[in-house]
Amino acid sequence: MRTLRSFTASQGSRLADYGARVSELLIRRRAELEARAARMEAEFAIKARSEFLANMNHELRTPLNAIIGFATMLRDSDDYQIGEEQRRTYSEYILQSADLLLGHINTLLEVAALESGRVEIHSAAIDLRALLDDAIERAQIRAEVAGVEVRRQSEHDEVVGWGDPERTAQAVDHLIQTAIKLSDEGSRVHARASIGASGWPEITVRDQGDGFTEEDLEEALEAFTEIHRGLDRSFLGPGVGYAVAKTFVEMQGGRFAIESRSGQGTRATISLPPAEAGHDSGEDDDAPEADEDRIEERDDDAA
Repeated sequence: MRTLRSFTASQGSRLADYGARVSELLIRRRAELEARAARMEAEFAIKARSEFLANMNHELRTPLNAIIGFATMLRDSDDYQIGEEQRRTYSEYILQSADLLLGHINTLLEVAALESGRVEIHSAAIDLRALLDDAIERAQIRAEVAGVEVRRQSEHDEVVGWGDPERTAQAVDHLIQTAIKLSDEGSRVHARASIGASGWPEITVRDQGDGFTEEDLEEALEAFTEIHRGLDRSFLGPGVGYAVAKTFVEMQGGRFAIESRSGQGTRATISLPPAEAGHDSGEDDDAPEADEDRIEERDDDAA
């Protein structure tokens, strides 16, 4: 009897030791897998940032080279025999390039702020029609350079949302500038401030570009991804515009929606809680959806 008890105790001890060793191995294996996943994520992030910075290097150098080139020609106007009309034209090119360069620098600063978490939100009532008008005016130089018309549509006399005016303006700037960037010369960008089907105020921007696949859209919403669209358009992807706009809108309790069809352009919509909801806007399970039929009807009428 004593021998049986001794054997049972010894067997139990061996099972406990085995269980402890298996548990230790599992913990070690899990830690190794987590470390490997973290290392791969870090490598992907570094690669994505490197690609983003490489593309931004091109985006920054293009307007900077134009500024230097035309400024040099104006300085040496006697040598180049530049007339008064050419002087005004070159000065306009310099201003346009400076505006483009400033936009790129602001984008870099916004991305850096988002990455570091140093973005503050100060909510208030926002007149979305006035905000959209200001954004279109800011984008006029870029639209003229691209040969693209930005057309505003109106359906309501008053479209007032609740959010951060500065961040919302930045989001709308990105939507319009990205739409211009994706548009072919001679095409139109339609922008509209209205009350959505859900009752939420919204701004919708639609371009007539090539559009994207579902996979491209997912990549476009990653802050450091640039979609390559062939050798002749290698730097004409959406850049960080959609990703930054989406982040700014969602940070203030708004909604961001984007739809695109290959060959039919892209439509992006930002929606904010109604101003009367004020501080009670919070999270809403009934997220506003784009009123597609109404948008298409308005766009057809505008065309």
